[in-house]
Amino acid sequence: MPVKAISKVSIARNGIGAFVVPCHRIKINYCNWGGSSKGVRELLKDGQINQLAAKKPSILFEVVKRSGHPSVEFHYNNDAVKDLEVKNMDSSLVLKKINELSQASGNELFKWNHKVLSINESVRGIWSPMHVAKDARHKI
Repeated sequence: MPVKAISKVSIARNGIGAFVVPCHRIKINYCNWGGSSKGVRELLKDGQINQLAAKKPSILFEVVKRSGHPSVEFHYNNDAVKDLEVKNMDSSLVLKKINELSQASGNELFKWNHKVLSINESVRGIWSPMHVAKDARHKI
């Protein structure tokens, strides 16, 4: 009798198999004549955004010309959207911020006070003096 394999779809996790970039879309909003959009206009005129888009083909870059202060929106895979206002920034600082936030995960920053963060429970279980039989407890 032949053995049949059970078909199962694998779960996609970063670090196991392929790497999926967390940031999938960057939207750059700027004004064509406003003074606060000078740094973004320099990026577009010099072609540095095109070079960055060529280096990161998995990220969709969208450039929108509208009135108001310039901003950059980062859309992440976990449905998070980070909005960065880049008014009055020079082109090198705008490019640095775009690089920095395109590599972020989109999760909120948090402080973890324990040394190990695990999704698995301990093999040994929890321990406290109250989990020991009453006659085996340390007596003071």
